[in-house]
Amino acid sequence: MKRARRRLSWAAALALIAALGLTRANPAWAATTPGCEVNALQSVAPAHVTINAAATVVLNLTTSYCDVKGTIATVTGNQNGSVLFELGLPAPWNGNFVFIGNGGYAGSLQGVQGGEFAALLGFGFAAAATDTGHESPYNNSGLGALDGSFALINGQAGQPNLAAIEDFANRAVHLSTVASETLATAYYGHAMFSYFDGCSTGGRQALVEAQEFPTDFNGIVAGDPAIGDPIAGFNWNDQALLASPASYLPPSAIDLLDAAVTEKCDGSDGLIDGMIEDPRLCHFDPKSLECKNHQTANCLTAAQVKTVKAIYRGAQGIGGQLYPGYTASNPGGSDGWMAWITGTVTPTFDNANPWGAPPDSLANAPYQFSFQDQFMKYFAFQNPAYDSLSFDFKSIGDVRALTTIVDEYGADGENPHLKPFFDAGGKLLMYHGWSDPALSPFVSVDYYNAARAALHGDFHKLRQDARLFMVPGMHHCTGGPGPYDFDSLTPLINWVEAGQAPHDIIGENPISGRTFPLCAYPQLAVYTGSGDVNDAANWVCRDRLKPPIKSSVSQGH
Repeated sequence: MKRARRRLSWAAALALIAALGLTRANPAWAATTPGCEVNALQSVAPAHVTINAAATVVLNLTTSYCDVKGTIATVTGNQNGSVLFELGLPAPWNGNFVFIGNGGYAGSLQGVQGGEFAALLGFGFAAAATDTGHESPYNNSGLGALDGSFALINGQAGQPNLAAIEDFANRAVHLSTVASETLATAYYGHAMFSYFDGCSTGGRQALVEAQEFPTDFNGIVAGDPAIGDPIAGFNWNDQALLASPASYLPPSAIDLLDAAVTEKCDGSDGLIDGMIEDPRLCHFDPKSLECKNHQTANCLTAAQVKTVKAIYRGAQGIGGQLYPGYTASNPGGSDGWMAWITGTVTPTFDNANPWGAPPDSLANAPYQFSFQDQFMKYFAFQNPAYDSLSFDFKSIGDVRALTTIVDEYGADGENPHLKPFFDAGGKLLMYHGWSDPALSPFVSVDYYNAARAALHGDFHKLRQDARLFMVPGMHHCTGGPGPYDFDSLTPLINWVEAGQAPHDIIGENPISGRTFPLCAYPQLAVYTGSGDVNDAANWVCRDRLKPPIKSSVSQGH
């Protein structure tokens, strides 16, 4: 899904790494290592990799880097693909390598363009990113990540672009990682630790790497992952929302809902402090907002209540639950439900293009509609004219068409068997915002519990190699009223290189200045009873849920 930018505290991260003695100050480069030159790097590149450019770039007064751009040739059946990647090799180098995940349908070198690439290089990390095998024609308008048309050859119905689909699903990240690590090792003549950092689609890529390519990385950060079948969830929400004009939730309805949920649920964790720490602790029934006695303001219509309940319930159809529902907490704000589910532009009804036809709809529709509409058209049904709102959850054929394409490439990210990754010494750090309006936070809780089950229920063994941090009040990868600004990479590096497993991670809301401990699941933060509630120092992580609350608990469904 769309990768949101979260401000990472790279300065704090580097200071902590250095304090622990993990930074390698300019490892001695072997005399035979290649320089920053195309032919020299081509001579050490893996097969099917073409080095297109290599140049030294001055980043700042203390850092320059070798900027390497390359292409990887791929093949699926009789179709050829082409994956772009970019690699930065800084001087000085701290001995670590980070691959940056993508967002949405990718379609460009997002990791380079989003600023994380430069930030990593500035602190001495070698860094790389990929376009996942296609370049969107809408990149110049900023809509490329919403564009799924690459899944059909020249947009032609019934002509799937199998090479591009496989590259996007799982191949591009793996091959770009192999190429980048090979080039970096040859360039520096020195061994290194390798890390992956991704959120949304990048979170799915992260888990697929751990599952399918367990030796690619020493440590992986997987945030708000787009695993399972979110397209089913998106389409379900759209059909509920657009069933009739009376079903639609305008911004005023979202504001009303947000205020009511906060009033009902703020104290569910034992403290009224403006933050809903765990929405599973609160039962909110949207029917409490239904208009009564000819009321026409500050209430929801019966049809709107039905829409909210459908969003809470999640996608259901042939085969049962296709995607979990969404939490009640914190739907408001510009990056909440209005951005992802309901939109801010009033749609039309009773037609296939409620926000206009693509590509105009990509600029007007909420993100969930754009993602599911593009996927249904270009991936599942291979027809640009397909009406995604006609998808029938009770039709075996429709559900099978959707789930088959999701499962076909082994890239849904739900394989819980991580033992090969753990046996190779890998560490997995997951996080997810409890108020994510894009990808249900229950997918991460469910996945973590499934990984535990795959280890015969041995929770202690799972925690030795994988930990999950749920973030109260955080929207998709960032934003929301919670402590969404935190550094997940440093704790992972400490875990991999110093054996220090993270017990908690301190998050901050940069707007309010509040700090808060993000506890390793299933623990929750508990106020000590004294001191400022807005200071993380006055909270401790403890086991609070006994017995554990089920992930997909009812919320007034």
